[in-house]
Amino acid sequence: MKKVLLLLASAIAFSAVGFTQKGHNQIGVAFEVGIPTGDFGTYSKTGFGGSVRGLFGIGTAGQITFTTGYTSFKFKDFDAHSSIIPLLAGYRHNFSGFFVEPQIGYGIYGTKVSGGESSSDGAFTWAVGAGYAMNGFEGGVRYQSASKNGSSLGLVGIHVGYNFTLGGATASK
Repeated sequence: MKKVLLLLASAIAFSAVGFTQKGHNQIGVAFEVGIPTGDFGTYSKTGFGGSVRGLFGIGTAGQITFTTGYTSFKFKDFDAHSSIIPLLAGYRHNFSGFFVEPQIGYGIYGTKVSGGESSSDGAFTWAVGAGYAMNGFEGGVRYQSASKNGSSLGLVGIHVGYNFTLGGATASK
């Protein structure tokens, strides 16, 4: 819990800094598809969900980001599902519409078996992504990984969404 509070405090501090800088401040919403990789892919089907992202402009080409969301994955061989709630801070650099975005943070990973048993745990999570944004619309791909106690869980995420501009600035192209 202390890690979550520290991450949230850091995100608020970055947000305050971001609002004082010139740049594009936006709120993004997106539909997500998660393709499990490695061991996670051996027992999970493709997952679906959504995300919300705050983008706080710094300079003309950079944005500090904070991303959260929810993605659910069904298991292949038995009646259960897992879920991921990321809490990721990052930096997005824009190149005339194209962008790259490394992220780091914490993830909440849950599993629920049909019939009532459920569990959840948190883990260090990182991601690196790239995409294209124009006139508010955005599409991108990322690799996301979590690790705890020597084991890891990875996925390739694909998203399509829209970034709403805040404060009268124009959307990044």
